[in-house]
Amino acid sequence: MKNFCHLPRRIQSLLWLSIGAIAPGVALGQVVTVTPNPTSLGEPLKLTIDVGQSTQFGLKPILEANPDLDVYLWTWQPSDPSGGNGSWDDSDPDMLMTHEGGLKYSITFVPSEFYSNAGQLYSTGISCLAKLKNGATLPGYEDFGEAKTEDFNVGVLPKLCEDRMCIFPESRRKDDFVSVTYNHNLDTVMTELANDDVYLFLKFRGTDGVFYTYVEPENLTSAPELKMVPVQDRPGFYRIIMLPLDLYGNVLPEGVDLLSIVCYPLTPGFTYPSDTTPWNGIYYETSIPLLDCD
Repeated sequence: MKNFCHLPRRIQSLLWLSIGAIAPGVALGQVVTVTPNPTSLGEPLKLTIDVGQSTQFGLKPILEANPDLDVYLWTWQPSDPSGGNGSWDDSDPDMLMTHEGGLKYSITFVPSEFYSNAGQLYSTGISCLAKLKNGATLPGYEDFGEAKTEDFNVGVLPKLCEDRMCIFPESRRKDDFVSVTYNHNLDTVMTELANDDVYLFLKFRGTDGVFYTYVEPENLTSAPELKMVPVQDRPGFYRIIMLPLDLYGNVLPEGVDLLSIVCYPLTPGFTYPSDTTPWNGIYYETSIPLLDCD
């Protein structure tokens, strides 16, 4: 992900990651959905807005009385569309949505082509609203306000890679959320997991060159924040979403900053064989470098 250093820390990232970890592709109340989710930047994504669940402004009552009116998407995050949204009183024709029935409207696009800069899709989600071609107040419906919905944001999860361990985003800072996905189907050593009981063992590498353990292996169950969660509809896949800034503060000594994280999956009671210990076999450990930038 390019130009990641200049991004501010976004509280909304926590919101979409939390929602996505529970029910990927579903915005709160299912007003906005994206499918498929997880998805990749280069594959078609269908975004659907249920205007029937809109609670503000005039679009819902206007469409209830005039169901044949065209509805357009207006979006500004992760960036403006490549061709622009048009103007508020004259939406671009490419933003026309398809009427799915009732008050549901959809549009399908490839994020990397649709947005002028889709690189922040997973960190910001999609911010959007639905509107008439002219989003101004419609005559006869002045009491309801502009011909639009309220603003919505829906989270988009990165498509799972098929490696044993996958880290997202590719470039990250200490104050960015980091997603780690473990594909147990490819594990030939730790082959048994009881009750989906898998944790992410962490060691922090400080600026002094020393590795500091977050929790010793025998005490993993005392750190529920390290437990990985099964990925919905993907048997054998487990994920954890963490904020390094919130984890290393109580582990590194005063005056020592964080350079990188080394991690590997571990289930309570399991010990790697001596010839495959994570610290002697690079295959079993995953390094998470962190950008040192403001």
